Amino acid sequence: MQKRIVAQIIIIAILMGSLGDMLVTTDVYDDVLERIVTVICLSCVKLEPRTRLDFTFDTATGEPHPQFVLENLSKGPVFLHYRTDVCPACDDMEPILHDVFNVSYDIREGFHKTILFGDTSVTFIHINLDHTREKKRESFQIYDKDNINGVPMFTIVTLGYHPAFVKPYYATGYGFLGQENPEDAGLVIQDMIDDASTTYHQNRDGYTP
Repeated sequence: MQKRIVAQIIIIAILMGSLGDMLVTTDVYDDVLERIVTVICLSCVKLEPRTRLDFTFDTATGEPHPQFVLENLSKGPVFLHYRTDVCPACDDMEPILHDVFNVSYDIREGFHKTILFGDTSVTFIHINLDHTREKKRESFQIYDKDNINGVPMFTIVTLGYHPAFVKPYYATGYGFLGQENPEDAGLVIQDMIDDASTTYHQNRDGYTP
């Protein structure tokens, strides 16, 4: 009996070793690596960064604001929502975003819509990092100002007065935006929109795209 168990263990070890060699030495391994999402879900690690939603001109990487953001910024503030497929906190925030922006979309698909808040047009852009194009995926790092590398992440881009000229001005928040629940986080999102709208109207006449 013991010999049989030992033999079975040896066979299993051989099979696992062969599978490992196959993964490392074939395109399957590269394909798996490409599909692994390194962005963490904040709720998965029980992390709730309490980030102050201060606006700033400097992007996290020092790179210019993405073109797809600048194109919409001429109409009004731009709100970016980043998530991944597997993210409980993102799932909790989805109904809140749908309610605030009065939108509905498949979480796996790219989506954007310009919505009127009072006299301000705000462009909502939903970005699933597991499925989006390279430029939008790269924008996640550009706006990850606290280097959290986690989702859900929310960024709003507006216009601010920089010494001598007007330029894009943004704020980024994470998770439940420092709140205890998604509902209260929704109130913070409303505040983000209100603040961005006020700043946009104060500076839009001096903005040159």
